[in-house]
Amino acid sequence: MSLIPVKRAAKIVHIVEAFGAGTLSMVSAMANAQARDGHSVTIIHSVREETPDNWRALFADAIHFIQLPMVRAINPAADWRAGRALYHWLRELKPEVVHMHSSKAGALGRIVSLFIRGKSAPKWFFSPHGLSFLQRAEGRLKNTIFLTVEKILSEIPTTFIACSPSEGAEIRRHLGSNVVVVNNAVDLAAIHPAQGNQDIVRIGTVGRVTLARNPELFAKIASQAAQPGVEFVWIGGGDVASEKNLKNANVKLSGWVDRKEALQQLASLDIYIQTSRWEGLPVAVIEAMAAGLPVLATNVVGNKDLVIDGENGYLCENSSDFVKHLNTLIENRSARQTLGAQARHFAEANYSLDKMMASLYKAYGLS
Repeated sequence: MSLIPVKRAAKIVHIVEAFGAGTLSMVSAMANAQARDGHSVTIIHSVREETPDNWRALFADAIHFIQLPMVRAINPAADWRAGRALYHWLRELKPEVVHMHSSKAGALGRIVSLFIRGKSAPKWFFSPHGLSFLQRAEGRLKNTIFLTVEKILSEIPTTFIACSPSEGAEIRRHLGSNVVVVNNAVDLAAIHPAQGNQDIVRIGTVGRVTLARNPELFAKIASQAAQPGVEFVWIGGGDVASEKNLKNANVKLSGWVDRKEALQQLASLDIYIQTSRWEGLPVAVIEAMAAGLPVLATNVVGNKDLVIDGENGYLCENSSDFVKHLNTLIENRSARQTLGAQARHFAEANYSLDKMMASLYKAYGLS
């Protein structure tokens, strides 16, 4: 990746509790680029169940790390301890930029920002990576609580960094106008092009088997679209009950694999499907497009920024929509190849790391 011209080197601190999956992928991409561009980068983070054991290998050697126990759920005692420790570290580090990632880190960081003021105070940025109050499976009551909390916190001066235009629109609608869109991106050079299969149509997805990814819908689609010569694959692992449900629908699961292996397996697919209940801007979909795969995805925030009906894939409202479009693509190899080629061009034109970092530095005021 080429270096992005910046005004000067700066001290940058990233704060992240959701240290796994797509959030980890984006934090590592940002931090690595910033370190290569000469900035001093520190990451204050927690470790989650989904944090890979080899997470340190994802980052450049020059990046510094501080492990700070933060918990996902609201826990007054634990949150108080984490907040005090975070205040201590930020006062010691004296960063010029503080970039918070996901809900808990965003909440703690914004509260701490109230106590770090003055001419030497840093600029504060918050990337939700998927808005908590849009998480459909949480239920109306919880979402109302999440929205209320976010409305209160949005009164604290902070610049929102939305990872997609549709996430940015939701922030403006519910929380305020101080938002900049910096699209998620991927290292396009690391993506293996899909080769296509001769005797089978392999349909799959990449990611943890979690509530957010709606494995129940994936299993339903696999059952309804089952036919000779078609194979459904989930590259990843996770919730035991959901894995069992997928296996009962004859979905092959790889179990947990590192990113290098996941990208290799991604290239073995013919069609990619994303059954998310909610998203920010899914890195896995960008990677699938960059590999040259047509994408079928639920019509939710993030997915609808990437999938353009009939051009690089299809947006779907329910299992029937998925099955209808799958049946067409299963029967028509040429249509798969055309949509896949257009998906690849779309990803290359819009979602390179250089584009993301140029937008991010502009938001920081460093370019």
